[in-house]
Amino acid sequence: MPEPQKRHCWECLRRRLVCDNGHPGCSRCAVSGIDCPGYDAKQPMRLRWLAPGRVKSRQRKNGVNRQKTGKASTEIFQKDSSDEERVVVVPRTKIKPQIDPLLDAYEYFNVQIFPNLYQKLRLGSNANIYKIQPRMLQSGIQYPDHLRLGLVCMTLSHRMNRMGHDPDSKPLERSLYHYRGIMIRSLNDQLNSLNKHNSNATLIGTLILLLADAQQGIAQHWRYHLEGARRIIMLQGGMYQSNLSPGVLPIILCFIYHTVIGDTSSPATDMLVEKLPLEELYLMLEQYGGNGYGFQMCPTPLFIEIVKINHIRARASRAGPIEEDDLRREAWEALCRIYAFSSEEWSEANDRFTDASILLSKIYQSAVALYCISSCQSLGILPPDHLLNNNCSMEAGILHGLLYEAATQHESTGILGYSLWPLMVLGVEARDGGSDPRAFVIGNLKDLSVSTGTYCPLAAKEVLESLWASGETGWDVCFDKPYLFTSVLTVNRGQWTNHN
Repeated sequence: MPEPQKRHCWECLRRRLVCDNGHPGCSRCAVSGIDCPGYDAKQPMRLRWLAPGRVKSRQRKNGVNRQKTGKASTEIFQKDSSDEERVVVVPRTKIKPQIDPLLDAYEYFNVQIFPNLYQKLRLGSNANIYKIQPRMLQSGIQYPDHLRLGLVCMTLSHRMNRMGHDPDSKPLERSLYHYRGIMIRSLNDQLNSLNKHNSNATLIGTLILLLADAQQGIAQHWRYHLEGARRIIMLQGGMYQSNLSPGVLPIILCFIYHTVIGDTSSPATDMLVEKLPLEELYLMLEQYGGNGYGFQMCPTPLFIEIVKINHIRARASRAGPIEEDDLRREAWEALCRIYAFSSEEWSEANDRFTDASILLSKIYQSAVALYCISSCQSLGILPPDHLLNNNCSMEAGILHGLLYEAATQHESTGILGYSLWPLMVLGVEARDGGSDPRAFVIGNLKDLSVSTGTYCPLAAKEVLESLWASGETGWDVCFDKPYLFTSVLTVNRGQWTNHN
């Protein structure tokens, strides 16, 4: 049977490029930050939104005048197959009241946030980084408030953090809490609906609210958000079953990432890993972990080791004398696997064989090794002997050097945008390292807060400074209650939007 003829996507045809026919979209569009228009026989509409006040009047070339209206309108320019430009007029009176801030958020994201994210594509193609396309905005207008206004809250918070929360940001703060309140009411209505309480839209809205709160530094109750997301996933049949819905995989990986990373900065007696089916979790990571894009560029094998260390810590908090030997053996085995990991082999296998991608893998390898030693020593799983302590100090020096190299020689690649967790790990070890590593950690956390537009690095700074001032040591001493430090701004729901 002859193989069906492959088609170029419409964007590659327009740009006269060779398309790789990837699904659901081609990699050329992904690298360019473009939402791939697909391979349909009929050419899709190409729309370009113009913000109010920036519209230039144009007439149709066929001589037909545009629709005249005395009310404010948004103009969308559309090119047809003959490359002639047509104008579609959308009267403002027919758009929901929240459309104006949504248009502002759309423009702010594409102009102010996306260019910084785009730098990270130098580390390799990343499906989680894309511009918001007009058709995505159009479809988003129809979604409930807890989905639609997530972009508004994220961009408002980003502006405030970039401004350093100076007095001029007060109007932004009032707007943020106004739209956050609307999101919460909308999500509450969804949860109270018998047919919608365990839907994907409710799951996405819960995670959006979690990240919006974390971005603004109001995530004291972040565990409730994650627990709510976990219950929705369990009602859907589990992580693997939920993933069968089109476009839901990035959402499930977002849940996994924040659950795992949140456990690293939580007491061993209060960890979420105990509530997850581990076999299903490992299956999801092995089958869909891919090249680590879903885990803030942490290589998947190292991310799996973080999960295992979290599980060791949780079991150690309630273990009896009989189990201690098993836990000690598992901790040593995890440390051996971490040191056996090859950054060069991993980067080459995932088509990311560049100096920057190898450096980032080494940063995570060093940080995961430090987390294993420090957290397990804190609970008595690994012995506090002289040899292991020296190894820990040496590893902290290596991590400091790698992060310094990233900050000074690879700034343009966006590596530091993925360095929040490694900086936090180095900060815990800097309690005995003198002023130089501490100043390095504090300085980079401040810069990271401004560059990423999120408060979380400053929250990590406060926790670390409290540890240093106390004079105490130990991983669980630093994290005496659950904390969540993330530079992720929102949930990647682009694939889900395309299917809904």
